[in-house]
Formats: sequence, C-alpha cells, structure tokens
Amino acid sequence: MRQAILSLPDVRSCSVEMAPDGGISAIHIVSSSKRPPKQIVRDVESLLHANFGMSVDHRKVSVARVREREEKPAERPARARLATMTVSSTRGMGTVEVVLERDDATVTGEASGVFAGGGCLRLIAEAAYDAVAKLLSGQAGFEVHDVVRVKCGEREVLVVLANLALEQEVISLAGCVVVGDDLHRAAALAALDSCNRVVETLPQVERIEYEINPSE
Repeated sequence: MRQAILSLPDVRSCSVEMAPDGGISAIHIVSSSKRPPKQIVRDVESLLHANFGMSVDHRKVSVARVREREEKPAERPARARLATMTVSSTRGMGTVEVVLERDDATVTGEASGVFAGGGCLRLIAEAAYDAVAKLLSGQAGFEVHDVVRVKCGEREVLVVLANLALEQEVISLAGCVVVGDDLHRAAALAALDSCNRVVETLPQVERIEYEINPSE
C-alpha cells in the first residue's frame, strides 16, 4: 500500500498506520509544492478504493508540503569590454592606451614603442593585455608573440598570438577578429578574444571605496 501511494505524482514519502481492526488509522504524506494537498488526498482515496477496495476518511490523510529548493543557473562571469582606445605617434614612435571595463571596474592599459613594420598593431595588443593584467590584480602576465593579418576569401582576419603566464603554468593564446573599418580596434578586440574565456575563471580586481567623514 505504501509503495502504491509513493507512485502518485508529487508524493515524496509516506507512512501508513493501521488500526487493530485492519482498517487505516492514519496516512501521513510529504509532498512537493507542485499540487494542492486536497488533490493529493483525493488521489489517495481513489487509489485505495481502486487497488485495495478500501475506503478512508479524508480527515485521516495528512499532507505536509515541502517547498523544493530552486536551483538558480550559474551566472556567467562578465567579460572585459573595450571602452576606449587612444593611439598617438611621433617620428615613428608611438603610445597606445586601452581602457577596459568589467562589471564596475575600469582599467587603463599602456604600451609604447616602434610603430613601423606592424609595430602599431602589436602595441595595441600589448596595451590591451596590460589592461587585462590590471583587472586580474597582477595574477597573470601576457607576452605578445605575433599579430598577423590573414586573407580569408573576400575578408581579412586579424589574429593575435600570445602567452599567458599564471602562477603554475603558461597558456598559449590565440584570438581573431574579422577586420572591419577600424584596424586598430580589431587588434584590441582580437587580443581580448584570445584571453576572455580564461579571464572569466579568474577573480578581478576589487573596487575599494573610501568614505571620508568631514571633521566636526
């Protein structure tokens, strides 16, 4: 009888107390919160009558409802987003500043060096990685290996290759972006594309806010 009751929808556990005369003294049921207790009691009455030829007073059937714990889907960590970028050059030398945002944190990465021979795109990638490293509070270091422009059919793709040095391992990174109207922006986005999945698993720098109370 107990096993039959357990087969009813939303019944998680139950116990049946029998009277000395062979009748049912009490039925205690624990159910999930999906169905009303009255409906479960009616199901029990119908089950006992159909399967066992027994009748039970509905007042002898008690139902305790247990609210099931809702599992919330894991939140995907925010990725670093390119906010702004500044590129300046003088006499073949240049400086790049890349500003990234992640949640409430904003950081600026910098790089400077020779612009000639693809040096500009390399500096942009280095500045983007410098900003990412700051987001990670110095947990990781980046080294740009190469920045390559590749022709794919009628489109051009910018590929950034780099190494990510963590405490106990070095990870090879590769990121790519289809080049649109802004080659410089593509270089920064390709660098972010190469490391965003890894960065998602690492804690970012914490914002520390200070409140200064005016002197009385």
